[in-house]
Amino acid sequence: MWTGGTGTLHAMNSDRRPAGQRNFGYLAWVILGFNVLVILGGTIVRATGSGDGCGASWPRCGGRLFPTNPGIETMIEYSHRLMTLTLGVGVVILVLLAFRFFPKGHIVRYAATASLVFLLIESLLGASLVLFGWVDQDASLGRVFVVPLHLLNTFILVGLSAVTAWWGSGNAAPNVAGRSSAVRRLAIGAIGILLIGASGALNALADSLFPSDTLVGGVEAELASTAPFLLRLRVFHPVIAIAVALGILYLVMRLSEGAGERTKRIGVVLAVTVGLQMFVGIANVVLLTPLETQVLHLALADLLWITYVIFSAEFLGEPVPAERTERSSV
Repeated sequence: MWTGGTGTLHAMNSDRRPAGQRNFGYLAWVILGFNVLVILGGTIVRATGSGDGCGASWPRCGGRLFPTNPGIETMIEYSHRLMTLTLGVGVVILVLLAFRFFPKGHIVRYAATASLVFLLIESLLGASLVLFGWVDQDASLGRVFVVPLHLLNTFILVGLSAVTAWWGSGNAAPNVAGRSSAVRRLAIGAIGILLIGASGALNALADSLFPSDTLVGGVEAELASTAPFLLRLRVFHPVIAIAVALGILYLVMRLSEGAGERTKRIGVVLAVTVGLQMFVGIANVVLLTPLETQVLHLALADLLWITYVIFSAEFLGEPVPAERTERSSV
């Protein structure tokens, strides 16, 4: 049976947990932040067309462990691979520490182990893009399928990394008893965010493969009878994003009623992040998706997802009386 942390996260000088558990929490947050950097690095690889910088060679680069006289594309791709390797080492260490410092059956052990599993899947998906040549200007069906799948796996990995850090910092494990309605709605919200991410990944791929010189030209290209399949899909992302954003805001507002102060504060951060993400998303389209706004857009998407996961974990980790449970069932 899963066991939780020691309660809410206290100030550093009042955290009476063993030093090993405290240090584990600090390391888990660092690894979460580095995970986000690796994701943003992947965006730079795609946006700069550097996915084939190492050729159809993985894990080696151009048939070598250390490429000689690399060009800029090779440097970008190789740097991303080194960052991913570093992340993998960090996650393995985190799993070992979870089993060292947390007792059998503790939820942190499960979360850390699941993170490692999804990191391995992440590496395999990334390798498939390289080995099958689904990079640069490739628009094959295989790439169209794997790219959003890669993004979904990335988000799950980040979510697991976030709760590993959250629970590893002494926060309470979720208690879902009597909260089936709230859990169901939080799950629907999570699925909605994942759909935004998957459709956004396809949009980013379409923007890379079929760039436009003007906003009007881009719209005309989408509506043309000869438009490629990817361009025809591009219209769905903003529709899904707006619908899910409004749903998340409503969900947070309702669940925050009668919730603890910290849940409310996290909800405010989540609402602000949703607003910023919508603004940057619009700017990204209007500015014709330059690299800078693509990276910022994805960074905010990661922040939104992490905040949503933590909001859910904090809400479900609170001891809730029966009357509040009824009120929070949206």
